[in-house]
Amino acid sequence: MSERHRLDQRWCRLLFLFCGILLGTVEPTLALVGMVVPRTRVSGTSLHVSNKGKRKDSATKAARKYADATVKTNGGGKSSRPRSTQMRDAPAKSLPSGPRVVLTRYAANRNDRVNKERLAESIGCEHFGSCSGCVRDDQVGSVDVIQSAKLYFSSTAVRKKRHDVLTQGLDWAVEDQDDGFYQVVVPSAVRGWRTQAKLAVAPKSSSWARDGCEFGLYQRGTHDVLAIPSCEVHHPAINRALDALRLATAKTGTAAFAKDTRDGGLRYVQLQVERPTQKVSLTLVWNAELLKETQPALARLVKELQTREPDLWHSMWCHCNNGIGNNIFARNPRRWHRLSGMEYMREPIAVGNQGWLYFSPLTFRQGNLDGFDVLATDVARAVPGGSKVCELYAGVGLLGLTTLAHLAKEGTPLEWIRCSDENPSNPRCFQRSIESLPLEVTGLDRRTNRKSKEDQGMTLAELADLIEAGESSSRSENDMEKASYMVATAAQALQRGEALGADVIIVDPPRKGLEDEVLESLCQPYKADQPYVESVNLLTIADDKVNWTNDVETLIYVSCGFDALARDSQRLLSSAGGWTLHSATGYLLFPGSDHVETLCIFKR
Repeated sequence: MSERHRLDQRWCRLLFLFCGILLGTVEPTLALVGMVVPRTRVSGTSLHVSNKGKRKDSATKAARKYADATVKTNGGGKSSRPRSTQMRDAPAKSLPSGPRVVLTRYAANRNDRVNKERLAESIGCEHFGSCSGCVRDDQVGSVDVIQSAKLYFSSTAVRKKRHDVLTQGLDWAVEDQDDGFYQVVVPSAVRGWRTQAKLAVAPKSSSWARDGCEFGLYQRGTHDVLAIPSCEVHHPAINRALDALRLATAKTGTAAFAKDTRDGGLRYVQLQVERPTQKVSLTLVWNAELLKETQPALARLVKELQTREPDLWHSMWCHCNNGIGNNIFARNPRRWHRLSGMEYMREPIAVGNQGWLYFSPLTFRQGNLDGFDVLATDVARAVPGGSKVCELYAGVGLLGLTTLAHLAKEGTPLEWIRCSDENPSNPRCFQRSIESLPLEVTGLDRRTNRKSKEDQGMTLAELADLIEAGESSSRSENDMEKASYMVATAAQALQRGEALGADVIIVDPPRKGLEDEVLESLCQPYKADQPYVESVNLLTIADDKVNWTNDVETLIYVSCGFDALARDSQRLLSSAGGWTLHSATGYLLFPGSDHVETLCIFKR
């Protein structure tokens, strides 16, 4: 072959290689042109290439480089942060306003026949008895908390302020018995309902720490981890992911964290299923302070998981937690590092066929989304059309957004909805949800709405800077938006005027119940001399004279802790606030457990 032909051949190969780089298909292109395909290693978010014969662990080297990189903060100084916290999703695009998947059929899950069948159905889990997750394997409604709730809402103290008793002239003094007021609903199937699981990690064997890991819950009455590979309440995708984790940790020699010696790396795992795609967002909680301290073990495990189940993963995250306590996650957002995939999971809003809810591992998400869809629809149906709604403890805004979409679909849209919660990661999810809804639902001009800081593709590191700068408690830039979000505690949100002008308040507090300031405000009597305003900027009286919930006529209380609900209900009903109880419904969101979510509707 002539020298000219050899040069032409080299130029062709370089051209093919250049095209492959542009198309993201480097390795197939290299193989096509006859060049050596180098060995690849995965580390964090990057694919590192090392030539054959060079065995140096480039994954560790690169991870250290990223973790030690310094970037400028808003204050002009320097801060050390892993590159994985710098990953950006593509800017949120407006989704088509046409039909999208509907996962939960309300009528199929909220009817007496199906409910009766589910209450009598058996779960049939092989781990029952030793696993601490379930207390019932059949007759899932026969749990202590349900019996306590039935007796409480039938008690004389509650019947005095129950709407049915007052309007029908019934005798409110009764003996301790269930009068049927508290309805119990099983809103989803009793098997395969769990779409989020947080599990402890333990060594597979006691003889060798690097023999792989087991994943499960603590055995009843002990701190020994019981592996639950065939859990019947887990979504099938979670059990599939756990199988991959067991095999991958064994192959890579990943060591589980040991509390006594504080050795080992993997402490917990969180698995979240995106229902429309059946893909899993995996968070690996590692015994480390910085991402670079997880290498090379983390990079090897991630690569093996991606190789073993390439189509299963929605995203992979590492959360660094070297704390002494039993908290699964540290509160510092800088401990979160996205290793692969997209930041947000999408779930359809429960009503209609338009709009999406967005979640990330940094935000709260219900363990049974199928069941919570039904509860959220009941909340939406309890809100009168044309209302002005304030939602406290809103999370990503699931209940408020469901209400917004439902009443728009019914032709009686909300005047406005104001959501708030203290997690600064929530507004970014809320903003994307708003943009996924039709303009006639939100009433927003997306061209101006995208200017808000929450929707500019903010990285996790930038979010941490925002928190440290104390700039995380402001509402969206336009106080008169139809749907807005404020980062604040429930008490702070009230004192900043979020409920001024609202005729409906939705609360979904943590297990401990309502904050004292919130409860005190709701228990105040109506002040006829307080002027009606919808913004704190329009108040003409001193803050200490303001009843921050003066205009509220309906209180929708979603409770995950029955003891706190009973305490708060007693204070509301016995106060000068004028509240009466219109309904109380228990939802067995976690069939098999001694837990109930309760929806109470109070009016005045």
